Amino acid sequence: MEARRVPTGFRILIGISIFVLTFLMSRPSTPVTDAEYAFWNTVASYYGEHDVEGFVGLALLIACPILAIIVYQIVIRLAERLINVLITSRR
Repeated sequence: MEARRVPTGFRILIGISIFVLTFLMSRPSTPVTDAEYAFWNTVASYYGEHDVEGFVGLALLIACPILAIIVYQIVIRLAERLINVLITSRR
C-alpha cells in the first residue's frame, strides 16, 4: 500500500504557522526588561555590533527561518505517520 502524504495546502499553512510562532516567541517583548536588554547587548558586543536593534532584527531574520524549517520537517513527518497509521487501522 502506498503511503499517504499531507496535502500541499496544509503544508503551506503549517509552514507559515510555524514561522509566525517562532518569530513571535523569540522576539523581545515590547517593554524590554533590563535582563533582556543586557542579554542582547552582551550578545551584540560579542560580534562587535553597536546597533543592538539592528542586531536583534538580523538575528531573528536568520534564526527564525532555520528553526521553522527544522520544526516543519518534524511536524510533516509526524503528520504523515499519523495519517498512515489511521488509514491502516481502518482496514
